[in-house]
Amino acid sequence: MSMTERGAASRILHEQRRAFALTAAFSGAINLLGLTSPLFMLQVYDRVLASGSTATLAALLLLAALLYASQNGLERIRSRIFARLGLLVDRPLGRLAFAAGLRGANARGASARTQDVDKLRSFLAGGGPAALFDLPWTPLYLVLLFLLHPYLGLIGLGGAASLAAVTWATDRATGPLQMQHSLLSMQVQSAADNAGAARDTVRAMGMTAALRDRWESIAGAANAAQLRNADAISNFSTLSKFIRLFLQSAVLAAGALLIIAGDATGGVMIASSILLGKTLAPVDQAIAHWRSFVGARQAIARLDELSDPGAGALIPVALPLPARDLKASSLTFAAAGGDEPILEGISFELEAGDVLGVVGPSGAGKSTLLRGLVGLVASSAGEYRIDGSTIDQWPEERRGAFIGYMSQSIDLVGGTIAENIARFDPGASSEAILAAAEAAGLDRMIRGFDEGFDTQVGDHGQRLSVGQRQRIALARALYGDPFLLVLDEPNSALDRDGDAALADAVAAARERGAIVIVAAHRAGVLGQATKMLALEAGRQRAFGPPGRVLSAANSEPAPLRRLS
Repeated sequence: MSMTERGAASRILHEQRRAFALTAAFSGAINLLGLTSPLFMLQVYDRVLASGSTATLAALLLLAALLYASQNGLERIRSRIFARLGLLVDRPLGRLAFAAGLRGANARGASARTQDVDKLRSFLAGGGPAALFDLPWTPLYLVLLFLLHPYLGLIGLGGAASLAAVTWATDRATGPLQMQHSLLSMQVQSAADNAGAARDTVRAMGMTAALRDRWESIAGAANAAQLRNADAISNFSTLSKFIRLFLQSAVLAAGALLIIAGDATGGVMIASSILLGKTLAPVDQAIAHWRSFVGARQAIARLDELSDPGAGALIPVALPLPARDLKASSLTFAAAGGDEPILEGISFELEAGDVLGVVGPSGAGKSTLLRGLVGLVASSAGEYRIDGSTIDQWPEERRGAFIGYMSQSIDLVGGTIAENIARFDPGASSEAILAAAEAAGLDRMIRGFDEGFDTQVGDHGQRLSVGQRQRIALARALYGDPFLLVLDEPNSALDRDGDAALADAVAAARERGAIVIVAAHRAGVLGQATKMLALEAGRQRAFGPPGRVLSAANSEPAPLRRLS
């Protein structure tokens, strides 16, 4: 599989192949050094006790101490490598996961994606990978058991096969349960978040009990799935422990029988017991870490679905910022996951200095059109170009330099007023922030707060009134004097002064050569329009000078079309 064909998580993990190769080499050395204990016991029982040489015992003990210290040091280095691998994977995957979550339709997308990154990082930093790297060395210990005596080797082989069967059964039994629990946990969090977002409506209309019961029902199902998964893992873990303990005794019993028959020595009996423990330990550890392994594997599968702009990218060409015109031709937008168009056949042309008023009844498609014009919704047909280029020819981070967008939902982000106006740009200048605030006519209002521009707006701007949030969102859209200013119901919560400030801001943007597109029900700002677009039932009814369009819009309505 080529690098461009790999998923995002697989590609990033593949880039760390040298670190994995180094840990594999350390694992080999650690497992070879793991033979110190059985060899030491074999020498003590068969040579030292037979010869009574204390000098030999002292030399063996010193050598064993050095080998144990080396093994311990390599294990510490391996653990640190895995911990740092987790961090190396976390940063690039976390960035992709966060961005992909914001692009998704689910409001919790960013949280769910970053949780997958946390699972993968935790697995890499835990003991699971070490157990997986130790598994390939199990045959070495089995070979040594066979060399001590075939019967001892057969016991070890049977034990390894039994634990391998337990591992396979664990995967078959717990994989679906783990997936079910993950999905239900996401539904539990989503139900809580959705209720919290509508908390005022929920409390005012007495919906708390009903939504609480709904949440408890989903949470109960998630807890039940988690309990079934934990029980299954516990069952297999205790079974593997029983097999391991029984085999330890069985190999000692076999060794004793071989000594009685004169086919083995006491050293062979003790060494075989230790070797059997080394044979079974990686399998036992793999079962103990199985839950985190399954979670990491599922997280990788989900993260592999992320789009990675850096994978296989061509040499970037930075287009200049647009400054001339905007043209839409037969634009059509379909509902997410469907083919039925919710807005179709939209065509218009605008030049620098134009103000387009978009009018129409609720459900006509105004917000969909505006979201499409700023690149939030992909068109299913037709095309839309700015200065001759499609909007996706500019990277998303670059679009903010020429796009100002104010959504109908007035979505402020937790932080200060200044940070929100500056779009959280760490390099924003005070002059640019002040200019945007003055352009929105709220400089005096902000100075009236005790902390001025450093006032915290709270999560979703909850510390401010709706009108204040709307005016700050306008200042944010105006920040940096964007060429394309798109405003969706910008005066829905404004008073007379706010409406006047909005009209002045649109007029100023027009004078500096920007293209302004405004969708509104209230007249106010629509008085600044140089052109108007009337929508009805997802279709374009008229486009042109405001007087002609309003006259056409007030004539006999066109037949309504059912929207998806």
